[in-house]
Amino acid sequence: MSSGWRNWFAGRGRSLGAGALVLAALAVGRVVTDQLPDAKAVGSAPIERVAQIGEVAHLRVGDVKVVKVQGGKVWSGIVEAKTTPGMWVVADIEFTPRRDEGAISLATIRDDAGHEWSLGRGISTCKLGIPGVPMTCQVAVEVPAKAMSGAELVLRWNPYDRRWDDQAVIPLTIDDESAATWAKNEEPITIPLAKVGR
Repeated sequence: MSSGWRNWFAGRGRSLGAGALVLAALAVGRVVTDQLPDAKAVGSAPIERVAQIGEVAHLRVGDVKVVKVQGGKVWSGIVEAKTTPGMWVVADIEFTPRRDEGAISLATIRDDAGHEWSLGRGISTCKLGIPGVPMTCQVAVEVPAKAMSGAELVLRWNPYDRRWDDQAVIPLTIDDESAATWAKNEEPITIPLAKVGR
């Protein structure tokens, strides 16, 4: 074989090798970008203020503290009572609004499997607060009667648009024992009107 042909084959081999490397790099890049979150969604996602039960979460609309969490089959308010085939998770809250429209209008419970239960048939009495004046109030969220791994209570002001705002996230312990106890509790959990002031 002449040296010209040898050089031609050597050049073709280098080109094919370079092409294979480029294709491999593109494939790896595609896998990596598929695993990354959408930049737009991350940029507009709410800021999460994590606080344990008994700790204050400082939100844009006010300071919120969950002081107690309980559960049962029935909650009873001033003008209505609701029962469920699942269970109600009821949180007692201390809330000090910073602004006129300050309220807890959205309460959800989410688990680490991606399930989320909204206020739905439940209630939030954490509304119509006076800026700078503490209030005590409750939220009730209906969930299935089962243990929830990594359950968290999420509280925020705006129930319609979750972008570019903040929300309180309170870790809960809804294990097998608490779920079984709450699912059998038929004693109504009282939800009075919110109390304004100390």
